[in-house]
Amino acid sequence: MRIFLMRCLLFHSMACGIISCSSYRHMQKINASDDCLQKFKPRIQRALYSISVDVTGNHISGLLLIKTMPDSSTRMVFSNEMGFSFFDFGFSRENEFKVYQIIPQMDKKAVIKTLRKDFELMLFRNMPEKRRFTLQDSSLIYYGFPQTKGVNYYITDTNCSKLVKMQRASKRKAVMEAFMYLNQASVPDSVLIRHLNFQFSITLKKI
Repeated sequence: MRIFLMRCLLFHSMACGIISCSSYRHMQKINASDDCLQKFKPRIQRALYSISVDVTGNHISGLLLIKTMPDSSTRMVFSNEMGFSFFDFGFSRENEFKVYQIIPQMDKKAVIKTLRKDFELMLFRNMPEKRRFTLQDSSLIYYGFPQTKGVNYYITDTNCSKLVKMQRASKRKAVMEAFMYLNQASVPDSVLIRHLNFQFSITLKKI
């Protein structure tokens, strides 16, 4: 099942670059406060989550440990309940990504790239402030951060009192969206990551 799961992720990563349509053209560019998103940024010192991954009817689950290290880097370790590690990823303080360990079935460039981008969005990383732009529709504000390919969006209500959702998008269409619920300490209690062009989702629940 793990091999099939990884093949599905590989196919998904390629498909995301092919499918697109116009979803942002109607929005208006605006000026918005640079401070808005800071209150929604996760501040995780150490948190353990139950994790469920579903791809086209196949399921894998386990535990995800997220920990901030003394050098301000972040480590993410996904293992099963018996302690077998599927992957160990890291983001440096400067947002450099490193694979410390990964099982052979998952050691595919497209799979790693997809997971890196998903967790990067969730952890509010790779947000070049100088390139940021802001869009508004009737009820939402989209804070856009251009990436090497596509854009990461953090979407709030017009008063910036709520993080409605996050998106990864091509130039024309969202390809992934995520919903995150923070507790009073700005630690995510739950996260849902859902890809829109493929049946692939990740669910996290804090233990």
